[in-house]
Amino acid sequence: MTIWTPDISRASGPKYLAIANAIASAISDGSLQPGEKLPPQRNLAYDLGVTLGTITRAYQEATRRGYVDGEVGRGTYVLEATTPAGNFMTGTPISANEMDFSLATPALGRAGAFLSETLAELSRAGNLDALTDYQRNTGHPDHLAAGASWISSFGLAAPVDQVAITNGAQQGIFLSLMTVARPGELILTEALTFPGVIHLANQLGYRLQGVAMDKDGIRPDALEEICRRAAPKALYTMPTLHNPTTLTMPAERRQQIAAVARKYDLFIIEDDIWGSLPESPPRPLSAYAPELSFYICGLSKCMAGGLRVGYVLAPPSRAQTLRGMVRLNNWMTAPLMAEIARRWISDGTGQELIKWQRQQARTRSELAISALDGFTLHADPAAFHVWLELPAPWRGDAFRLEAERKGVRLASGEAFVVGRDAAPHALRICTGGAKSADDVSRGLNIITGILHERPNSGFALV
Repeated sequence: MTIWTPDISRASGPKYLAIANAIASAISDGSLQPGEKLPPQRNLAYDLGVTLGTITRAYQEATRRGYVDGEVGRGTYVLEATTPAGNFMTGTPISANEMDFSLATPALGRAGAFLSETLAELSRAGNLDALTDYQRNTGHPDHLAAGASWISSFGLAAPVDQVAITNGAQQGIFLSLMTVARPGELILTEALTFPGVIHLANQLGYRLQGVAMDKDGIRPDALEEICRRAAPKALYTMPTLHNPTTLTMPAERRQQIAAVARKYDLFIIEDDIWGSLPESPPRPLSAYAPELSFYICGLSKCMAGGLRVGYVLAPPSRAQTLRGMVRLNNWMTAPLMAEIARRWISDGTGQELIKWQRQQARTRSELAISALDGFTLHADPAAFHVWLELPAPWRGDAFRLEAERKGVRLASGEAFVVGRDAAPHALRICTGGAKSADDVSRGLNIITGILHERPNSGFALV
């Protein structure tokens, strides 16, 4: 008999669903293995202090979701994680033995159970015509209100008429840039920045320039020097859990950057996509210059990667222009997705997922810090990535290629450099995409093994 007792003391909603969700999580993290038998219903009911009927409903729900099955004489047991060929839930792994540490994603394994529950609730909700129709002002009023509420939770005043809904934060960045700048104009970023912005600038015809950084983020003196001589149009920045360095800009530095922006009438495009993961993050940079700031956040990094719902709080003077850009680009975010986001924001599901993601980030960050002890590492317990400065004589791309040859995909410093500036000999190691903590450890063991080697010097130039 399997000895397994879930902790549902902090779960919200019906207890049978909490138990079914716990079964899903245990299967995901390996606590329950395929073929393993679940505890007898009476035993689990006694251990949890619930009725036998609650356990029966929980096992039935887990069976409905395809996690377990039951047979007379065998009991209820965990199914193999297989799906029919062509099923959209099968997934597409890189290969059987390869791990992708190159993408900055949250952990997977909890949101699917909540999504199943939410979709079941929607199926019983009656008239869903509003979710099948075109929406004005980039979204249904209830969905815009949910976005305003979410933004307000970060300490910002968020009037609903200044909020736009987008297909994720990346589209929010794209449309905010289009709202304030024209091709040929100068956009500033941190010296190392999110690669998506580099590609966006190239496609939209913007000139891009990195601003020098120190341990607190963008240097105010460097920003002011560029503003004085080059008249940039906007600054794109990620001041919380910066990608790729994990740096979080302290409050005093945020005030200094905002003061420079106000002095030179510089728009701020603040990407706060990771802002939900720290327990007590600083107040957003946008709070210090709201008349110039586009505050961008979303749910994909803190709840589930597939929840492509973003919110943008625009300056009052640009809010309607931004909404016009949304309509021009895609008219609206899918109402069904926006409704799921609204429910998760309002019913506590989102906060439960955030707590789980925080725990996952901390566990995986601690594994990285321990494995890479002795090397120059930048890490934050709330981040799903770490920034590793490589020891000589390793170069970023050479290490990346060697790691890929051994089954681990990474992103080297070259990917984050603006323009033709020299690339740091560094790696961004992302831990969120691994299926489990064991997989994180396995990938880190490969990385540390390479760090203790020397680069292959067999190449000869003739």
